[in-house]
This record gives sequence, C-alpha cells and structure tokens, in this order.
Amino acid sequence: MNAWIAPAAAAALVGALWYLFTARGGAKPSGTSSLSWLRLVFLLGTAAAVWLWLVADQPMLSSAVMVATYGISSIGAARRRASHRLEEERHAAEAVGTASRSLRSGIPLSGMMHILAEESKGNARRAFREIVQRESLGEELTESIRKVLLTAPEPGLRAFGLALIVQLTAGGNIASTTDRLSLALIERDRVHRRARTIVAYSRMAALILAVLPIFAVTLLSRLVSGYSDFLFNTDEGHGVLATAAIMLTLGLLATQRLSRIEADGDGAAA
Repeated sequence: MNAWIAPAAAAALVGALWYLFTARGGAKPSGTSSLSWLRLVFLLGTAAAVWLWLVADQPMLSSAVMVATYGISSIGAARRRASHRLEEERHAAEAVGTASRSLRSGIPLSGMMHILAEESKGNARRAFREIVQRESLGEELTESIRKVLLTAPEPGLRAFGLALIVQLTAGGNIASTTDRLSLALIERDRVHRRARTIVAYSRMAALILAVLPIFAVTLLSRLVSGYSDFLFNTDEGHGVLATAAIMLTLGLLATQRLSRIEADGDGAAA
C-alpha cells in the first residue's frame, strides 16, 4: 500500500499545478504552440521535482528543479506575452494607416469604420467591429469610439480614438490628423525594434553565462578525479548543484526583469 503513496501524491500535485498553470495562462490564437511548449516544460519539471522529493528522497535537488522550472516557465510566458503585445501593436498601427488612406480618398468616417472592421487584424478588428455594431444599434459614433477605442489595451488605438473624438467635437481635418498619427506609430515601432535589438545582446550574454557552468561541470568531471562522484553521489554535492541551479535561475529572472522595454503609456513589458 505504501508503494502507491508517492505516485498518487505526485499525480495529484502535478494535476493540481497543471490545472492552475493552464487556467491562468489562457491560450491566445497567436501563441498556441508556444503555450503548449511551456505547459509541457512545466509538467515535466514538476513531475521531476515531485519524483526527486518523494521517491528519490532528494529535497535539495527537487527544490532546484522546481525553481528552474518556474524560471523557465516565467521567462517563456513573459516573452510570449511580449510577442503577442507587439503583434497587436503592429495590427493597430496598420489599422491607423488604413484609416489614413481611406480618409484621404474621401471615404466618410462611417465608411472608414466598416473598412477597418473588415480589413484589420487582431484586437483592432474586434474593436472596429464592435464600433460598427454599436453604431448599427443606434449609438452615436462619438460615444462608441469613447467606449471602445479609449479603453483598448493598445496605445495606438487609444491615441486614434482620442484624435477622432477631438476632431469630431472641435472640428478639423481628420485625414491630416490621422496621417500624422500613422507616421508617429510607424516611428514608434521603429524605435522599439531598435531597442529590442540592443536588449537582445544582454539577454544572449546572460543565456551564455547560464549555460557555461554545464560545460564547466562536464570538463571538470573528466579532468578532476572524484569530481563527478562528489557532485552526483554525495549530499554536499547535491547541495552545491541545487544552490548553483537556484542562483542561475534567479540571475536569469533578474536579467529578464532588468532588460524589459516599457513603452510610455501602456505599462506593459516587452
């Protein structure tokens, strides 16, 4: 009977953590494959940690594996969120560019909204479809823009909505304002791309430094007699490995945190 306690406890714990992780990490259409990969890493890491603690009786190594699993999952989820946010910002910039071209062609504002509802992508498409739907139900266009665009998560859509409300309320050349806004969003995206390129160097350096200890341990195990036995067959060696793994994971998390790119006005990290 006791032989089944460890596998049953491991299965229950892994199942609970799997449910919590999948429930909190709602899948988005653009990141389904990456989300599946993160869930697989989390599941395997948690299962390994539970096995080390309950079956192999190695709590130090189990803690290290759990911390490493959390770190890898956190970094992967943060990069996935950043990638999705940047994709939505590009969709918003493309929608504003389409709006600028439509207005310069003489298409009225209502017709422009219908075009954006059909040709836009991502959250921008959903936002303009909601505006068209609200307008068809009798709501004023200004009120629809205020309720939908000004509450959008993308800064480009919020800026576009604010520009439209100002122009509709105070009057002016909507096409010219939209054109300038489109150029500003394109320049903003260019600056962000350059900043991400610069930050990528620091992240790559941190990753190389995190991988180097693995090669160092392999090399020293071949060159120093008894080195591998000390690390893998003694409690002191397990403690050294666990401490090193935890410190490397915390270092990677700190690097990820410090190398974020925060855009003014959206509060999101890249």
